Parts: sequence; C-alpha cells; structure tokens
Amino acid sequence: MRHCNSVFKAQDIWFFCDEENKIKRKLYLAFCPICQKSIALYSYFDNKINDYVEKYYYSGGVERIKQKLKSDRTATMLGFKNNYKMPSGFKYGINKEIKKMGKIVEIRQFASDFEGNKILVKKIKNGKP
Repeated sequence: MRHCNSVFKAQDIWFFCDEENKIKRKLYLAFCPICQKSIALYSYFDNKINDYVEKYYYSGGVERIKQKLKSDRTATMLGFKNNYKMPSGFKYGINKEIKKMGKIVEIRQFASDFEGNKILVKKIKNGKP
C-alpha cells in the first residue's frame, strides 16, 4: 500500500466470496507509519468492464467500509495465521522416518521455525514422493 510517499504492507487482509460481477474481492487494512491514519484498499475484478478495480478509503471511510463488508467476509489473514501457526522468519527442515518392522515405510518432511511452529511439506512413501 502507498500513502504519504511511502510504501508499506497491509496488517490484515479480509477475503470475500464472489458476487455476480465482482470476483477476487479483498480488503487490505493498514496504518500509515508517517501520519498514523487508518487506510483500507478494496480491490476486486469487475466482469462488466473486464478490469481490476482498486478503491482507497481513509480514516472514517475505513470504519464504514468495514461495517458494510463485515457480513460478506469469509476469512482474514490474521485469523489464518493464528489458526494454522505457519512458520515464519528463518526456517529449517526436519525429516522424520516412519518405521515398521525395522524398515522405513515413509519419510515426512517438515518446515519449522525456532518458535516451534511446523508444517508438513511432503510425504515420501517407500522411496517415492
């Protein structure tokens, strides 16, 4: 997002279900690090005009658009990160062997960070991915 001649990342992203003419709807929410204003960027693809549309909202408009779209919201980026505990920052790999009767049956590969969050990346059964 861009405001006050600086570029910064959104702190949260809301995802919405598709409507008849609007698809890939998202609402990016952030605070400008320079002026401390709340900013929202509502983006979607409009099938009528066959173009990508972006609308910016500032301060009071942010609260109005959040209230208007709150019922259509299907997921949020913060909710996703909190529910699934994705590894972030510096990551390393963990290989875990699953043995039966002394033979390796499966190898599970995990991506992990130093906070204990890990996620399964790949399973290899009998030497075949």
